Amino acid sequence: MGTSDVSGPALADFEQALLSIDQAAAARLLLTTYRDSGPVAAFNDLVIPALVRIGSGWEAGEVALAQVYMSGKLCQQLIGDLPTPAIAPRTDQPTMAIAILEDSHVLGKQIVVQMLLSAGYSVTDWGARISVAEVIDRVAREQIEVLFLSVLMLRSALLVSQVRQGLSQLDLHPLIVVGGAPFRFDPDLAQEVGADYVGRSASDVLPILATIEASR
Repeated sequence: MGTSDVSGPALADFEQALLSIDQAAAARLLLTTYRDSGPVAAFNDLVIPALVRIGSGWEAGEVALAQVYMSGKLCQQLIGDLPTPAIAPRTDQPTMAIAILEDSHVLGKQIVVQMLLSAGYSVTDWGARISVAEVIDRVAREQIEVLFLSVLMLRSALLVSQVRQGLSQLDLHPLIVVGGAPFRFDPDLAQEVGADYVGRSASDVLPILATIEASR
């Protein structure tokens, strides 16, 4: 959930900057919100609503498909350019990794990584298009305790069950946190593929980790 600190004009200006591919204006608005209101407001009350509105504009025939694509690419770049929060790392935290399973979209993953960094967590980013076999191998080698898997397509979401099965065969039992469109559309899917937690939005990652840490 957002903090509701971002005003209507700021959201409208950010949306217009994206549609105009005005990188300087969009960067200024995002950075100001990030510094003044925090990452939750920056992502949940600015970036995500702007992209949703742009997507709705395309569905209504008011926005070109190229604008939708470029807005997403610009947000990816802007989020990647955000400064690393000057927060002391947590001393007692699980070993964590995040990856996009088989898919190539990165925006959601970038937001989750920024949310974790802003709260003092450390997470290893394995990138996109990671195969089931590679996930299993890296979990074993890096002794991952909490694994975040992001997907875009249902086909990729269903592969989470193969990750779980492969890890279980090696007697490895990291907590698996999943996110992405298929899990938002089907509330039972996460349980069906063997995930331990599901994030409906990027800001869910911090409450999920609080629950995980409380049970350790």
